[in-house]
Amino acid sequence: MPKQACLPPHGRIPCRKCFSTAREVEEIASWRVVNDPGAWGSDHASILVLGFSKGFTQASAYQSDAFEAIPFKGTVMRSRLTAALRRIGALSQIESVSEKFLASERDFAFGSLVRCSLSRLNKKGEWECTGQVMPLAFTEPVRAVVRRCAETYLGDLPASVRLVVMLGSGDPYIKGCRGLIRSLYGSAFKDVNEVAYRTSDIVWVHIAHPSPGNGYFTLWMQGASSDPSGRKLLQALSALSALSPSIRQAA
Repeated sequence: MPKQACLPPHGRIPCRKCFSTAREVEEIASWRVVNDPGAWGSDHASILVLGFSKGFTQASAYQSDAFEAIPFKGTVMRSRLTAALRRIGALSQIESVSEKFLASERDFAFGSLVRCSLSRLNKKGEWECTGQVMPLAFTEPVRAVVRRCAETYLGDLPASVRLVVMLGSGDPYIKGCRGLIRSLYGSAFKDVNEVAYRTSDIVWVHIAHPSPGNGYFTLWMQGASSDPSGRKLLQALSALSALSPSIRQAA
């Protein structure tokens, strides 16, 4: 598969592939898609970190906050993401993600599987963007948006990328992502283990989502082999062992 020149450059992305005319919001069945795509960090990164889509806090910040304040906005979220990336060796113990969301960053890029904001109407008539919303996006009508975005921003990753960190370690979400990436890369796709897969020279690994609402985060961080969440950390570390001793240096 040919390599594109670079990742999306740091900043707001002028993409309208999923929007008709001048609309900024599309509703697809019980889903809402808001046009607010963005990219943070290097366009020649070795490590790409992807959430699912912006949460409501991040989507709101996109409208009014400084651009670098948008990703993973919130003290707990950024603290947890820093801890998780340190745990897998992507960040050193003296680094923080907050210093990585800059146009001057060289090693990291940040975004989401779906660059625009997705939310789903629940049975109570309320919009949701986390939890069960994530795996449902692969099976419900909005899946066309998910695929189009993945084809656009993940189908031809540049040669600089060696590691893609996917935030979300629930089995249904991993299954949805795995199937999507497999469909994009064909014979270049190889399974590694329960939480990881490869596409040619790139390792894709799922880690615990840093959301304050993720009650399994601490168990994942502890990495106990007797716990299902802990075993997923151990599997992630095993998948990343090919990039040791330093993920960033190897990349």
